[in-house]
Amino acid sequence: MSDSSECESSNPETSQAKLRLPAAATPLVPRAKLLSTVDDHVSSAPVTVLTGPAGCGKTTLLAAWARRRDDDVAWLTLDEHDNDPVRLRAAIRDALALADAIPLTEPGFSSAIIAAFDQPGESRCLVLDNVHEIRDPGALASIDQLMRQPPDRLRLLLLGRFPPPLHLARLHLEGRLREVLPHEFAFDRADTEALLAAHGLHLSPDDVSELLAQTEGWIGGLRFAIMRLAAAEARPGDLLMFAGLDQVVNRYLGEEVLARQPRPVRDLLVATSVCDTVSAELACALTRHASPGVVLDALERTNSFVSRLETAPEWYRCHPVLRAHLSAELRRSRPADEASLHRTAAHWYHRNDEPSVALRHALQAGDDQLTAEIVEHSVLPEVLREGSARLRTVVEAVPGHVLARPQVGVVAALVAMDAGDLATADRMLAALGGEPLELRQDRVRVLHATALLRRGRFDARLGEALRVMARTAAGRGGTDAEVAALLNRGVAAMLSGDHAGAERDLVRATAIARQERFDHAVLDGQVHLATLTSASGDILAAARQAGEALEFAEEKGWQSHFVCALAYTLVGVQAYLRLDDTRAADLASRAVRALGDRPDPATGLAVSTLDAAVSFPTSGDPRAIVGRIRAQWQDVAQRQVIPPVIAHIAPAVQRIALRSGDEQWASAMPDQVEAMFGPCGEQAVLRAVVQTHHARAAQARKLVEPLLSGELPALAAPTVVDGWLLEAVLVDRSGDQRRAHEAVTKALAAAEPVGALRPFYNAGKPVRDLLARGAGRFGRLESFATTTMTALPAASTASTDVLTSRERDLLLELPSMRTTEEIADSLFVSVNTVKTHLRGIYRKLGVNQRRDAVLAARRLGLI
Repeated sequence: MSDSSECESSNPETSQAKLRLPAAATPLVPRAKLLSTVDDHVSSAPVTVLTGPAGCGKTTLLAAWARRRDDDVAWLTLDEHDNDPVRLRAAIRDALALADAIPLTEPGFSSAIIAAFDQPGESRCLVLDNVHEIRDPGALASIDQLMRQPPDRLRLLLLGRFPPPLHLARLHLEGRLREVLPHEFAFDRADTEALLAAHGLHLSPDDVSELLAQTEGWIGGLRFAIMRLAAAEARPGDLLMFAGLDQVVNRYLGEEVLARQPRPVRDLLVATSVCDTVSAELACALTRHASPGVVLDALERTNSFVSRLETAPEWYRCHPVLRAHLSAELRRSRPADEASLHRTAAHWYHRNDEPSVALRHALQAGDDQLTAEIVEHSVLPEVLREGSARLRTVVEAVPGHVLARPQVGVVAALVAMDAGDLATADRMLAALGGEPLELRQDRVRVLHATALLRRGRFDARLGEALRVMARTAAGRGGTDAEVAALLNRGVAAMLSGDHAGAERDLVRATAIARQERFDHAVLDGQVHLATLTSASGDILAAARQAGEALEFAEEKGWQSHFVCALAYTLVGVQAYLRLDDTRAADLASRAVRALGDRPDPATGLAVSTLDAAVSFPTSGDPRAIVGRIRAQWQDVAQRQVIPPVIAHIAPAVQRIALRSGDEQWASAMPDQVEAMFGPCGEQAVLRAVVQTHHARAAQARKLVEPLLSGELPALAAPTVVDGWLLEAVLVDRSGDQRRAHEAVTKALAAAEPVGALRPFYNAGKPVRDLLARGAGRFGRLESFATTTMTALPAASTASTDVLTSRERDLLLELPSMRTTEEIADSLFVSVNTVKTHLRGIYRKLGVNQRRDAVLAARRLGLI
């Protein structure tokens, strides 16, 4: 209706019901923070717009806000009849309690309203509720004019399901508009619990979480759910509304949400309800609608329970309650279309490399052939890209008769093993039957051999699996099969001691994976290449490589994934060797969490061994730690392990056994190490420690002699350090100080490249005394020797506690070559004062000369 048809004499009456504040029919939840936000907006800008979907509580909130403002709020509830411009202007005039002389035509109406509130007097707030009902250009023009030139004493609050088609962008730019957006109305956990309490309901934390997940904080949905929960003893997951079967909720959605939409839009929503999320392209495939993107965008802009994904704005999703209603409507009104829609979605996702979603739709469509095709060709690449997390449950849902197809079952077995589910993997492999070479397709043969190889890592069948793989050409099954085969063959070769073969396969697998963007396979390759580096004895380079792998995992959000457990352990071993106990404990804890309950004996033993070493000293129940780690060592002694990690930590584990009084296990540990690795330096050192523990010095020295001569190789560099330190302590006890100093020097030389301080710490006070006594005689290793000695704990004595502060200052000067006169000058005291303090130091340390004082101070950790 245009103003040209209006006459000034028309003066429609406004119903008093439209001017009253709405009353709340249900208990309210105080929303102090949101009310304060409205206060701030109203005080800082002339226009505030509040938008949200039906039932989000916007009217209830603003009515509560208005009641707090006493009499300065004018309220007007709009409806479709207010699209008559004259009726709308009359209603605004009556809400503001202005004289009937206000003209009801433009531009006189807006000018009169503005003039009325430009006069001195009290300020007013005008709330226009249901402003989304206004569509008439003339009616909108009057509201727009008030917003453009608002008087100082008038604040406008526009309340609706979506912003009206007014000139809001300009107000935004000028800083004269504030908004309360839909997500701000959603209830959080505290609000939900308060609402439940207001209705006398008390749910478990899990049930509250379920209620929030299903309603996403939509107040209307929460109230519907609470009505049902109050009427019957039920849990949120049992409510019919969440299955689209509650008639009251369905009527509400039909009347308040869907009734406003034309039939083609409703049909589009029903058809796309088969998908969790939908894009314009997918919606087009499902509906053949000419412009589904325009429809979805309009639904999102008008807060019609359709929202964009924050992480992918071109994708949309329905609110869970609305989607449940739409899905039920599809089953009721178009039952024959449901399977077809799922099949269409499966094909679309399959073409777009989303196998987990494609497979779910194919299963719901009941299409066995499509299901088999997706598993055979798309699932393995997805595992190599992202891991098995999103695929495991959906693959497990594949019917048994489909899994019986070799090309399906072998992939499903690989997914199960990647997820650590050996029982399912064994069942699927057993169903294949026959020898691998009898399988017809090259791809199936490669994948079957790969699955057997992966399975062999969990028990003693690795050798046989390697022989099967040796007869299978890894590159004949496709790029994804080749990467999987090379990765698993490389890890198996590493566990079997074939380091050259392991490096060749792991490097090639990682390179192909990078090229194909198989990021999860890249991470797997990086971690195992780091492990391979540690096997060569370079723990520093291994820790650096593992750290880079962890950085890559963090970029992908995979830092808690199973494959990271080994990386955390490698970095943790380096921290442990450097005596960085805090960092080592943190990394061990991360490794334990990443490992979870995965049945991987090699990685599990590495993780548990490091964790036991770092947690034993501070544990409240050390015997429990000993029992747990001992059981694991005995369980895997005949299986594949990760040599470098075990070799680096084995001495600490033996010390744990001895400190806990378990001499039997400490004595058996050398045999366990020999069962794992064969004859090696670690075995010799562990045997020598047992002999030393029983005061058999000659036997101990005889055991470590092949290691020290180079005849017996060590798996880990710190093992050589342990051997030389043991030699140093034993020969020092026999009185041969020269050979003891030589042995300590060789220990420092072996430890310095990898920063291994732990062996010196474990050796204790005898080695610290040797370092102190040899100070100044370690040549190029002097700096590392000082660092090592400083890092070791020193025993305190009563005499050191009574050194005065001045004596302590002087003690720090003694290792220097400066004369007494030079020291006195630097301390700003007389020579006699220095001599007096020196006599006190000598007496308290029990020495007679300066050099002996320095040695004693170093032994005690004073310098």
